[in-house]
Amino acid sequence: MAKKPASLTFRDIVLGAEADVIRQAHEARVKIDQLIEERQRAYERIAALETQVEDVIGEPGVYPFPPPPLPVAGFDPKAETVQRAGAAGAKKAAAPKSGAAPGDDEPEALPPAVPAGKPQA
Repeated sequence: MAKKPASLTFRDIVLGAEADVIRQAHEARVKIDQLIEERQRAYERIAALETQVEDVIGEPGVYPFPPPPLPVAGFDPKAETVQRAGAAGAKKAAAPKSGAAPGDDEPEALPPAVPAGKPQA
């Protein structure tokens, strides 16, 4: 089991870390935030495409969407088909095979990076 990282205070960071390490950590966090935003846009695009497929069929929850072709967080790679969460209104959707609750397919978003020069309370 991984050790929980120690919580650092603003004072710990300012007085105990090198400026280059702080700068690299901030740049990494900004990059992660950008990637998370891009991931969100990709999920929104996939949802829009799946909605269009359901509109063509005329009934939500009927089309057996295949699992993602690449590993994606929250999806069971062994599942043969994927049920859309929005299909529950038309007919009861099957529970995910991974044992996760509906809506658990996305990890919690990271908190936004703290702008440079602004200490956290």
